[in-house]
Amino acid sequence: MKFQDVMQQFAATAADERLIEVPAHWGQGRAVFGGMAAALAMAHLQSVIPAGMPLRSVSVSFVAPLNGGEAVVRRRILRQGKSVLQAQVEIEQAGQVALVALASFGASRPSQLSVSAVTAPVWTTPGICLPDSEMAPEFTRHFDYQIQQGNAPFSGGKSRTLGGAIRFRGEFSEQVGVPELLALVDAWPPVSLGLMSGPAPASSLTWTLELLPQAQTFSGSDWWSYLANIEHGADGYHHIEAKCWAPDGSLIAISRQTVTVFA
Repeated sequence: MKFQDVMQQFAATAADERLIEVPAHWGQGRAVFGGMAAALAMAHLQSVIPAGMPLRSVSVSFVAPLNGGEAVVRRRILRQGKSVLQAQVEIEQAGQVALVALASFGASRPSQLSVSAVTAPVWTTPGICLPDSEMAPEFTRHFDYQIQQGNAPFSGGKSRTLGGAIRFRGEFSEQVGVPELLALVDAWPPVSLGLMSGPAPASSLTWTLELLPQAQTFSGSDWWSYLANIEHGADGYHHIEAKCWAPDGSLIAISRQTVTVFA
């Protein structure tokens, strides 16, 4: 099932607690792809957010594996002020909480301070396409990748960075919103996998994504730039910072992940 089709199940008039269908063919190990899980949560939440309050930050805890099939999603507005709204959303499956997210939305306000964001990297060589393989998670078949910097997963490399370009494969004439952006950013493998010389499990423990609202809209079939860096890794936990740029080169997302590595 394509990403756009999955998102069609979220109606603006839905109750705060409702049953959803977690899609098949979006697997990552023994669970659904984390970017899809987070997208399901945010798609349910964003329909009750007032216009003019874009998402500024979302923190996601992957509590338990979320699998294909039925699940319950709940949303709750924690506090709403004049400019800022704080909300919580969680997904439960088979009586177990699988995901919890805290989201902060904020309207623009007058300010004398303005600091420019860093622009997208300029790649000087053709990217290496990441081919489909039996070793790659199921969900990766929904994306096209071009690695411009760093090492492919399980290649035994030395680089602590990973970056390149990404787009949805075979879909998306519509503009990219928050759920789609969550999927695009999280679709990249953790940088840590490129340091491994063979397959080993790894999974996201927590993920925080900060968003920069954009005046222009872009399609998921356009190429989006991504660059990640391991800031520290030891004792089975790696801390990874990443940035994502829109097709016009403007910074659109800043990501931080704590990844558990079983190697």
